[in-house]
Amino acid sequence: MKSANAYTEQQIEKLGNSLVYLANNVGEFNKTKALKLLFLLEENSIKKFGVPFFGFDFKVWKFGPVVPLVYNDFQKELKILGKYIKKVDPNIDEYEAVSEFCDDEFSDNDICLLQDVVQFSKHKTAKNLVDYTHKKGSLWHFSVFGNKLQEKFKTGLTTTDFSIKFSTLVESNPYLKERYQSSIEYIEFNKSLKS
Repeated sequence: MKSANAYTEQQIEKLGNSLVYLANNVGEFNKTKALKLLFLLEENSIKKFGVPFFGFDFKVWKFGPVVPLVYNDFQKELKILGKYIKKVDPNIDEYEAVSEFCDDEFSDNDICLLQDVVQFSKHKTAKNLVDYTHKKGSLWHFSVFGNKLQEKFKTGLTTTDFSIKFSTLVESNPYLKERYQSSIEYIEFNKSLKS
């Protein structure tokens, strides 16, 4: 599993500020809803522009596509994301922003995507978003069946190392496919500079 060191400072800043923006605008904001919204940002950015929103590796888990680093940070009392969000109450799975939204890491397209995802999700529950990301034909559904995980999930497996294949979103569009590949190479190059 990747640690925070596997991501650039810009990726963490963008993640944290995305959570601030979402917490301030989507109503109910819990761990599950946060994880689903991060996925929707990534998926929609690649679909529309051929460019990842974060460039994170989303894994195929039983309960949906997940960035393990983010999931684990929610489990460990927000050690990485604590300067952006906090629990409203220690006994309730609900979060609020603790800092102002900073748009330094965001393009105009990113801001539009944030607004679109808020508009789509502000009246939806975490369960609605789980159903949406798990629906037939979704990337998660495609990944589960493509990797023959359905029976394993039924018998208790909850996490895997299989990654969501976002490249399938741009396969039929040469322009977006090239943009996506270039973006992935750029992200990997920046990560390599940290090593």
